[in-house]
Amino acid sequence: MLELRTRRVPGSGPGTRAAALAAGTEAWLPGALAVYDRLFAAAGLAPAQVRRLALAARTALADWASDLAEELDSYAEASGLPAWRIHALNARTELLAAAGAAGRGECSAIAGADAAGATVGAQTWDWHRELAGGWAVLKYPQARQPFVTLTEAGLLAKIGLNSSGVGVLFNVLAHRADTGDGGVAVHAVARRILDTATDVGTAVAILRSAPLAASSCFTLLDADRVACLEASPAGVAELPPARWSVHTNHFRDPELAAGALPTDPDSDSLPRHAVLTARLADAEHQDGAEGLADLLCAHSSDGAGVCCHAQPDAPLGSGWQTLATVALEPGHRRMSVLAGGPCGRPAREWLRFSPG
Repeated sequence: MLELRTRRVPGSGPGTRAAALAAGTEAWLPGALAVYDRLFAAAGLAPAQVRRLALAARTALADWASDLAEELDSYAEASGLPAWRIHALNARTELLAAAGAAGRGECSAIAGADAAGATVGAQTWDWHRELAGGWAVLKYPQARQPFVTLTEAGLLAKIGLNSSGVGVLFNVLAHRADTGDGGVAVHAVARRILDTATDVGTAVAILRSAPLAASSCFTLLDADRVACLEASPAGVAELPPARWSVHTNHFRDPELAAGALPTDPDSDSLPRHAVLTARLADAEHQDGAEGLADLLCAHSSDGAGVCCHAQPDAPLGSGWQTLATVALEPGHRRMSVLAGGPCGRPAREWLRFSPG
């Protein structure tokens, strides 16, 4: 079911925000937890191992950003759950990395300057189709930096934009250094950027300060700049500036790529990157982030499935689907979200959000 939920999360402290979020997500959090329990089990993680890794992630988060650890603890309590259950959700990237379950990969992100010179970004969010009903757009109007984020049930943040015009797009990566054990969850890093960063420079500093246990690419943008950083327990590398930043699910920094896990046989990361690079070469006419997002409407017949559709008979863990498409316009302080892939238009329409 492709449904776009929205929730406003008031409160300026961890406890009040957590209570408000728990009240707003009580109907759909149990379903998301059940799917992740199945995904962890399918990846070979026993419940005791999930609990241990989740508590290790909580310890790392408490050392790095104690208020975020407190917020997750409070959210768990308000939801009637042990804290490790919510920390496991937030560390789902790390737990799946610990199990060696990177799989096909997810998400394609692009960013640059449009025909008018405005910084814009867009991405598909590809994830397991069983979680199609497990996400929402959340607005935090009383955060240090008010922000809006597309995120999953129980997760601190994911893709988003804050009131200073700092945007976050990101893609999962896989590296031999990914232990999944005892690092700060990448979704917590996204949250700290969104609720604190005032420009790309401060966002980069936040990312570099986090001890990681799994790899991801963060495409960071504000009204003046785009920076694409590949972040891993082995290090953080900023890719050279380019007219258009394109990232899928393989390392491009030479040093980090040398330690990358072999590309999964089912991955189409390289073809997706090639298709988007070719399309962006002719993208001078694109105006605004929503126009940029139209370039993401590419399927296998176009050379690669940027807009991803799960096979009807795909088993749990391999039913990859574009659950949402996101477009960011930092200069206008606007995030547009489309439920499902970009090919869903015009039957489905963009919904537009501001962080304030």
